Amino acid sequence: MLTDLQARVSLTALIEKYLKGRHPDVDLLTDIVQDPSRQVPIRGVLEDIGQCNNMQFTQQELALIDDLLYLYG
Repeated sequence: MLTDLQARVSLTALIEKYLKGRHPDVDLLTDIVQDPSRQVPIRGVLEDIGQCNNMQFTQQELALIDDLLYLYG
């Protein structure tokens, strides 16, 4: 299971991979995810990725997303 810091770093990597250059609020999302005093907006990030991108996630990314949803629901 991921630690909070590992989960935040992993979600930031997904944001940069799938949203950078495609979403106007990518910097705001990154700041929110990296702020330990705030709740991680996992569902919002996944919705934004789905709206901005038609790429398929890898098996590793799907497993990571499952872990993130378990941690942050």
